[in-house]
Amino acid sequence: MRDLNIGTKVGLALLTDKWNALTLSNLTAELAGFMVLREKVRGISTLKLLTVLAKLEQLDLVTSTETYDYALTATGLKLQQDLVNLEAWGNRVITEMGAE
Repeated sequence: MRDLNIGTKVGLALLTDKWNALTLSNLTAELAGFMVLREKVRGISTLKLLTVLAKLEQLDLVTSTETYDYALTATGLKLQQDLVNLEAWGNRVITEMGAE
């Protein structure tokens, strides 16, 4: 069996951090204020959310304004759609396992 390639490892590392996935799931293409996002991503500290947003911005998944408004980039929207597809796949697996 071959090892996972570096791209797969990077993608999995990003998505296995729940705060990254939750933050991506709660953003849209429309700008949202930091405090609005802070309320949506329950359980995360303000500092951790700022750190996550900075990381996602470095990866060109999120864009921000000087007034701390955040939105997904085109790349972030594509990744968010991949998350939706992954969730749908997981739901199908759960349903199929329950039917057996």
